[in-house]
Formats: sequence, structure tokens, C-alpha cells
Amino acid sequence: MADIAKTISVVNQMTADGIIENYALGGATAVIFYTEPIATEDVDVFVHLKPGGNPLMEFQPIFDYLKDKGYEMKGEHFYVEGFPVQFLPTGTELLNEAIDEANEFQLTNEVVVRVMTPEHLVAIMLNTGRLKDFLRIGVFIQHEVVNSELLQSILTEHNLAQKWKDNISKFQS
Repeated sequence: MADIAKTISVVNQMTADGIIENYALGGATAVIFYTEPIATEDVDVFVHLKPGGNPLMEFQPIFDYLKDKGYEMKGEHFYVEGFPVQFLPTGTELLNEAIDEANEFQLTNEVVVRVMTPEHLVAIMLNTGRLKDFLRIGVFIQHEVVNSELLQSILTEHNLAQKWKDNISKFQS
């Protein structure tokens, strides 16, 4: 099986080379850092892109960089060191904040990965509102990895407090 540290090493190099400004893992891969392993098909890398004139062209440096390094694209994923990776724009203040405030984890002696905080992941999952997201929120609560005060602050700041109140019964067992 491919080693995710090698994949993250490529993403870190993209940051060092100025292809992306910053990143953080989100989605199911990020959840694994805080709870139990869950099935996922890809690695979601949320990125701050360098602003350009044409929003449709802002991803072009990522495509060019990875293709020049020999990585293939299939569908919406680049296969980077054996893992399907989806690079996703932020697009909202919540996602921007999640990247800016990401936690760092040491994968190997040489590789550090940036991962969205549990509180931001829960807020993003709540905002997305899919059944699988609500189930994952329940796992976060069950594992007691979320700082309730910080979560409430994030929910309030991003106008999600009422949605939390409306759905809290779905997250509790």
C-alpha cells in the first residue's frame, strides 16, 4: 500500500515551491487523525490558491506542477504517490479559517501534515449536511475530541448555531 507520508511530502513541496499558499486536510482523511479509521476513497486537500485574474485558471499551476512531476489525473483526482488526491478551493470564510487554524501532525521525522481542527471539521460537516457527515459528527462527539466552547464560537461566527440546535438530536446516541 502506498505511503500517505509520501503524498503529503509532495503537497508540502508544492507549498514550499509557491504553487499553493497553504493547505489543510479535510474530509474523511482528516477525521482519521481524531477518531477511529473510516473508509475513504481519496485525500481531500483544501488549498489557498494564489489569486489570479481568471478564477477558472487558478488551479492551472497545480495541474501543471503535478503533471510535470509525472503524476496522472483520472477524473477529479491526481494520483500522488499512489493516493487519489482531490485539491479543493476554499470558497467560504469557514474553509479559509479551517486552513489558517489547522493542527499539525508529525507523520514521519521529515513530514508534517496540516489537518483541520475537529471543531472546524464538525462545523464544515454540519454546513454540508449529508447523512454521512451527521454520522461523523456523532463519532466526534462520542470520542470527545471536540472543544464545545470553541465549536460554539465557530458555529456562531459562521451562522451555523441554529442549524446545530436544529440537528443536535441527530448527533447524540
